[in-house]
Amino acid sequence: MLKSIKHWLKKYFIPHEHNDHKPHFLRSETTVIVIGFVLFVEVAFLLEILVLFPNTNFFASILPAVLVDETNSGRMGNALEELKINPLLQEAARLKANDMAAKSYFSHESPEGKTPWYWLEQAGYEYVYAGENLAVNFIDSEDVVVAWMNSPAHRANMLNDKFSEIGIAAARGTYEGRETTFVVQFFGKPVLAALPPGEAITQTEQIVPVPDTATSAPELMPQVKGETNQLEPAVTVNKSSVLAKIFSKPRTVTDYLYFALLALTCLALILKVFIKIKIQHPQLIGNGVLILSIIGLTLLVSELVAVFQAQIL
Repeated sequence: MLKSIKHWLKKYFIPHEHNDHKPHFLRSETTVIVIGFVLFVEVAFLLEILVLFPNTNFFASILPAVLVDETNSGRMGNALEELKINPLLQEAARLKANDMAAKSYFSHESPEGKTPWYWLEQAGYEYVYAGENLAVNFIDSEDVVVAWMNSPAHRANMLNDKFSEIGIAAARGTYEGRETTFVVQFFGKPVLAALPPGEAITQTEQIVPVPDTATSAPELMPQVKGETNQLEPAVTVNKSSVLAKIFSKPRTVTDYLYFALLALTCLALILKVFIKIKIQHPQLIGNGVLILSIIGLTLLVSELVAVFQAQIL
């Protein structure tokens, strides 16, 4: 097995007399295959985010469980306890997400002036601490979590040691004239878990609005808002499936594939140029540069699509 791998690597990446100093990875046949694969992956990516996601509820259905896992991974990386899913918080998130989708708004406060805590009350969730993060127009679950973690207000909610429970929901709707997915993330600490036996319940509300961090084109660039409110039974966190994680991260998965091909192409070019520096084949070097250019272009397209789609509050 190791011998076969060594032979394959030598054949495709190392110039020597048995391959006429022309590594097969940089030959025209392989170049066509690699470029064809990149274009196939990019077309599949664009179809997923521009056709599948906008016309079905698929993304909204797989997103919540993945975001719970990603949020808990961030907490565990900061030595914090995992958040447990609470069905009442999930219901509150569902109500809020559906309301935003039905009325085409993206804000912590509804057009009627309903605050995030209204939805907690509607779901019957009694709390001493609660928080809310929102997102819209994202096409990749990892991008949502990264955007939240890069915002001080959202990060404070996600890494708040006062919270013990979480509920996330997503809904399809229209925002600024286009079909999109609204995401609501609620955090909480229930009253029953916070009060000693016999102590009276006291609720306080301290709403902290966080302004948008949009640039001069807020409809295109990511935005951030987070709110926290101080004021039972929880269930085990539902783990998202491997397939759900893959389908909820289309841009991340395609980027990994592209970066792997970039690394292989760079390796092939370096070995071709420097192992037999006196024996060069301009066509092979040109093939490598062409592969790098195509991959770079597809990475740029993927990045632009993600940036121009995403907003968070």
